[in-house]
Amino acid sequence: MVVLVVFMVLTAIALERAVVKRALQAEEDGLQLLIYSLLAAVDQDSQGQSITVSEDRLFEPSLVIRNSGLYALLYNRYKREIWRSESITVSFPAIGGIDPGEWDFQTVEHLATPYFRLGFSLQWPDANNKLQRYEVVIWRNAVGYFEQLNRFRQTLWAWLIVTTLLLLLVMYLVTRWSLLPLQKIGLEVKAIEDQKQSGFEQDYPDEIAPLTENLNILLKREQYQRQRYRNAMDDLAHSLKTPLAVLTGLSDQQEIEQAQIETLREQTERMNQIVSYQLQKTTGTSDIRISKPIDLVVIIDKLLSALEKVYQEKGTVVDRRLPAQALLRMDEGDCLEVVGNLLDNAFKYCCNRISIDLMAGDDRSMTLTIEDDGDGLAADAIQQILNRGTRLDEATEGQGIGLAVVADIVESYNIELKFSDANLGGLRTRLVFQTI
Repeated sequence: MVVLVVFMVLTAIALERAVVKRALQAEEDGLQLLIYSLLAAVDQDSQGQSITVSEDRLFEPSLVIRNSGLYALLYNRYKREIWRSESITVSFPAIGGIDPGEWDFQTVEHLATPYFRLGFSLQWPDANNKLQRYEVVIWRNAVGYFEQLNRFRQTLWAWLIVTTLLLLLVMYLVTRWSLLPLQKIGLEVKAIEDQKQSGFEQDYPDEIAPLTENLNILLKREQYQRQRYRNAMDDLAHSLKTPLAVLTGLSDQQEIEQAQIETLREQTERMNQIVSYQLQKTTGTSDIRISKPIDLVVIIDKLLSALEKVYQEKGTVVDRRLPAQALLRMDEGDCLEVVGNLLDNAFKYCCNRISIDLMAGDDRSMTLTIEDDGDGLAADAIQQILNRGTRLDEATEGQGIGLAVVADIVESYNIELKFSDANLGGLRTRLVFQTI
């Protein structure tokens, strides 16, 4: 608004000066035309020693009307007046210092009255063809000019003030209207601080919509991160369950063989990896594009080696159909979490047989199929077990978050996870990975 006021004032000043300059130039041009018309009426006097102006050849009637406001005088080289128009009723001072062929335009005040004065110096031959110097001076009353100029200034500044006030009012209203979305944002921020809402819910203009959308993403990310911290503790306890069971089984035996010592070492190392993985998971999500390639076959073998020891009393028979190598881009901790949970559930709920099949597809995909000969699950129960903390078998030890962890991880990697009835009679789990 301050810039607008300054701009309007400077514009008015520039406009006023331009109009004044143009008006003065028009006055000067008009007086020059009068002098040219006077020169057209100049003739030798009766003695031939000087010049005079023939009244009957004057084209400007104001010069013969007394007090018309337009006056003309002719001076010789001695500054003596040799002719004056009939309109003159007062005396006017002579001027000098004008070179021949030069013009001298001035705005002067004479007898408390403003005048425009234009002088012109010329040379005219006498009877002996000797050039004599003369000066023609035109005086025009400028009272009407300054009155008109004052009216113009008053009109200009009046309209300037009115226009500026209207523009300021419009700017104020437009600013208030354009800032309404920001006021709504402030109210929604207060509601978010008071936990009355979880994000920005109102519609905003296109200029502000990217801001609120990004803030919503940031808020959801922050809420998701807090949920990850809470889930990580549950996941950590669940992930350590199997290694702890192995260690507990070993601790119940009075004599520990060398193979069992190796198992103890492996489970201790796995517990350490699980703790590191869960702590890493709380600080960020895995990115499949930058993950180091891992061999899925090696991970399956490692998990089966541990689970067969945990469930050795069941005497579970595992049918394996695995290739020599299966590389994919996935965080090793995530892969251990997904496959480990699914295999653990298969060992836990099977009767005495498990089938593991890993096959490569035609579209750079790889399908891992895990089947058991347990009781299986109904279709409505499959979706239920994907919810964190939900357990269908309350008699079996666990926290009820294993498959929920699996669902979270496979969703982040865009891995296809499906459950169906197995040919063995139990549950079939299919994971479709994208290989490299």
